[in-house]
Amino acid sequence: MPSTSAAYVDACWRELQDQRDLDWDLDAITDRREAIAFLQRFENRLCVYSAYAATLYSSYSFVAPPSDHGDITILPDERCWSETFHDIPAHAVEPTGIHILPGETLGYAGLYLKVPSENRLVASKELPFQDGLRLLIQRYRSRGEAFLPVLIKEDLRGFEARMPALHLHRINPLQLVHCSPPSICAIKGAIARHLLGLFRQG
Repeated sequence: MPSTSAAYVDACWRELQDQRDLDWDLDAITDRREAIAFLQRFENRLCVYSAYAATLYSSYSFVAPPSDHGDITILPDERCWSETFHDIPAHAVEPTGIHILPGETLGYAGLYLKVPSENRLVASKELPFQDGLRLLIQRYRSRGEAFLPVLIKEDLRGFEARMPALHLHRINPLQLVHCSPPSICAIKGAIARHLLGLFRQG
């Protein structure tokens, strides 16, 4: 079947819709409605990485289950192929130990970042989202690195068994040696544009 045919494209999108790697199990969340509402704040604000597909999605929708059980599914936007990046190896996506959490867990409003200290003997900091993001950008820049945060499968979890939190990973451009410079720039640009929207919302 030609790769440009309508039937082939439809088959690809059906396969994407069936990818279980793009699901989050919400059964462990204490209040599913709060978890879903929290997660939906990040729709198209953080790029999502699928290790199974080795793909980074920047335009997508969260599809919430109609019942109290089941998974939230990420449905990529089929109109935005230019915002979908393939052949991203799993080793290029690194954990950061950084969590986004609702300020309500700390007695505040808005989004907060739980940022680990560079010194492992020092406790992590909880900072308002914008302040934490500035700190992280400066921290990575001082190392000559880019802070390119993304979500991955199973990033949604209970935070201290009360509210959901999202663990951030990051794309390490140094691990994208097989990608062309324009491709890497496109990835950086997509993450930055979406992050800017979250920054303004946070």
